[in-house]
Amino acid sequence: MVSGQLIMNIIGIDIGGTKILGIRTDEHGMVLEQVRRPTGASEGLQAVLGRIIGMIRELTPSEGVDAIGVGVPGPLDPVKGEVYNPPNLPGWDTVPLCKIVRERLELSESVPVALVNDANGAALAEFKFGAGAHKGIKHLVYFTISTGIGGGVITNGKLLLGASGMAAELGHIVLDVNGPECGCGGYGHFEALASGTALAKEAARLVEDRRDTSIVDMVGGDPSKVTAEIVVEAAKAGDSVACQLMEREGLLVAAGVVTAIHVFNPEIIVLGGGVTNAGDLLFDTVRTAVEAGVMPAYRGTYEIVPAALGDISGALGAVAAALEEL
Repeated sequence: MVSGQLIMNIIGIDIGGTKILGIRTDEHGMVLEQVRRPTGASEGLQAVLGRIIGMIRELTPSEGVDAIGVGVPGPLDPVKGEVYNPPNLPGWDTVPLCKIVRERLELSESVPVALVNDANGAALAEFKFGAGAHKGIKHLVYFTISTGIGGGVITNGKLLLGASGMAAELGHIVLDVNGPECGCGGYGHFEALASGTALAKEAARLVEDRRDTSIVDMVGGDPSKVTAEIVVEAAKAGDSVACQLMEREGLLVAAGVVTAIHVFNPEIIVLGGGVTNAGDLLFDTVRTAVEAGVMPAYRGTYEIVPAALGDISGALGAVAAALEEL
């Protein structure tokens, strides 16, 4: 801790394809300051790095900073502090991000700089500050169900990283070997079947068929305008076709959750991401299907809950990773 400080200053940066979110917190994850900027990924690596460094400087108080965490979509190596070609960040080919941040900010060796996969970070944040906090929880699985599906696993109080920091790619569990192609090139992955993108594709197919659903009117008959958010909105309004789509979504999500329960035996499964804004329309189906799908010995050993941290979970995950280094 910097001499004379009453609290610690931890900076967390969440780098996404469209925005960069930076926060400064204390050691308990209490947000003290927050800054958002467009990523401008199409401008290239150096432009984005300049925004990241500028944001950290803007968030650093006069007394200094105790630790910095950066969350980035994978693949990456948190031990080496390197990022390898994230799909939404063109030009990021083997970027030693932690070294760059340290050198450009001229940080003391006593100030750790941590790198974390954004979904792993969100899992760590929910464990430390969110749905899993203050419950004595030591085993947690987190899924984000949004444009894609990501995840993270906490086992015995520690983030599961694997041999090269790429463990818990939960969106790439294979649910159907004959299923649709995933963005990664595989087939039948959880993400290809149950992401918000997959939900929108299924709804768009129904719009093309002119099914009797309010979704047709909501998108002016244009299948390309269908989004998961529109499906959720229609389902909440009672549209029967949208409700059927959400039930299908819940069953698919449940299949991924059942797999995670059997593999990791968590005490709590946290579901976040835009699709979970459907609330009980999703969670009721998921909970019922999971209870029916797990082996009997697992029943009563887990809880399925919504994420608690909203859209700052990635930045708080970077904070949590930085705190782990301290």
